Amino acid sequence: MLLNVDPFNHQSQHIDVPIKALGDIIESIGTPHFVHRLTSFMNGIIPLDVVHVERSRFGAGAPLGYSCEWLGSGAVDDEQARLDHVMGLYYERFQAADPLFAAIRGTTGTHLVVRDMSNIPAGEFRKRIFDERQIAHECVLTKDASHAQYSLAIVRRKHLPPFSLSELSQLRHLGDFLFPLLELHSSMSAARKVANTATSTDPLALFDARVAHEGITLSKREYESCKHLIVGRTVPETAAILGVRQSSAESYIQRAFAKLGVRTKRDLAKWALEAAMPASAASSAPQTGTVQTDPAPPPTAV
Repeated sequence: MLLNVDPFNHQSQHIDVPIKALGDIIESIGTPHFVHRLTSFMNGIIPLDVVHVERSRFGAGAPLGYSCEWLGSGAVDDEQARLDHVMGLYYERFQAADPLFAAIRGTTGTHLVVRDMSNIPAGEFRKRIFDERQIAHECVLTKDASHAQYSLAIVRRKHLPPFSLSELSQLRHLGDFLFPLLELHSSMSAARKVANTATSTDPLALFDARVAHEGITLSKREYESCKHLIVGRTVPETAAILGVRQSSAESYIQRAFAKLGVRTKRDLAKWALEAAMPASAASSAPQTGTVQTDPAPPPTAV
């Protein structure tokens, strides 16, 4: 849901900010401490649990037309290691199919978007990224600059109320100050993880792209089994890597194949390669799995 929160500053507001926290952010630009100090700074103004920082850069060389750089996430509490694990999973498996970002990816201007949790379909994406962490509210502030799009995602768990219009307005005004800092920080530091940068012939990237595009839900074991088969490993080798019995690996593979609509390793490879087919050819190819979509109208700048 896109919100209009006084985009032209007709009701310009003053936001009280702690000077020391502000200095800490500026001092930490380009260092591993930046996102954590940014999170602490924002939490001092608007109560939150987590902040995610991302940059997308656009180019025809990327499989999906853009590469996505996770610059880091900050947690108010002490579960940073778990947060990093979840975000690594998000950028490995779910980022390309996230309906919220699909609606604003590549747009111009500044956008403030509130995620409607009720629109997230049941499945592994919702379970692993939201439900297991008790995420109840999320808003995302984005802005384009120099052929890139910067995003600040602000997250609240169930113990905090939904974002009020007043808080969203504060976030919108804070963006005028924070986005230049994000741009400077990203130019001076390495991304934590980069998604959608593999070449279009990378079979693993193609497999991920098609699974995401078709909204197919594979368990962790089913997914890992398919990945090992795609790179040429045998079922016994896959079982050894997963640390399970061969019969268990065979069961994971059978369940995955049933979801994908394939019967053999060769079928699996062909299924993944169809992600690289031109749209006209792909439209005539047999479609498998269940497609989950979250249609949204093109956003307009707020």
